[in-house]
Amino acid sequence: MKRRLSLLLLIFSVIICGTNNITVFADSKGQGKPPKSVCIEESEKQWKEFNNRVLKDIVKTYNLDLVAYQEFTHRDLDLNVGDNLNDHPDKISLQHLFIGTSIGTMRLFLKDGLEGKEGYFLYKRIDGNNVLKKLHKIGNVWVVSEVNEQKGKGLHLKPYNWDKCNEN
Repeated sequence: MKRRLSLLLLIFSVIICGTNNITVFADSKGQGKPPKSVCIEESEKQWKEFNNRVLKDIVKTYNLDLVAYQEFTHRDLDLNVGDNLNDHPDKISLQHLFIGTSIGTMRLFLKDGLEGKEGYFLYKRIDGNNVLKKLHKIGNVWVVSEVNEQKGKGLHLKPYNWDKCNEN
C-alpha cells in the first residue's frame, strides 16, 4: 500500500512540477502576442510607408515639385450638414476624381488650396501605371485639362499578419 501511495504521489508531483515548468518557461521566453492596439499601430505605419513609396514613385515619374501645393483628401471635400450645394461648386467638382481603385491612396494637390487655379490628381493604377491629371479652375469649377499615364514601379503592400496579435 505504501508503495502505491508513493508511486501515486510521485506521479502527481511530476505532473504538478511539469506543468509549472512549462508555464514558467513560456513566460520567461516572452512569447505572448502583442495587444491589438500595437498591431493596429504597426499596420497603419506600414500603410503610411507604402503610401509614401507610391507617391515618391509618381513624383519621380513626372519630375514634380509639390512644395507649393496643399494636399486634400476625399474627406476634406465632404460638405457639412446644412451646407448649400450652390456654395461649394469647387469641392463638388473635385469629388468625382476619387472614384475607382488604385494602388495606395489617390492624392489631390492644389496650388494655393481651393482658392488656387491649378492642381494635380495623382494615383497608381492597379496595373502599376502612374497617372497624373492636371487640373485647372475655370470660374468656380475644377476641370481636368490633361491626363498623362506612364509605366511605374511595381509596388505591392505585403499583407499584415494579424494572427500574431492578441484578440483584445
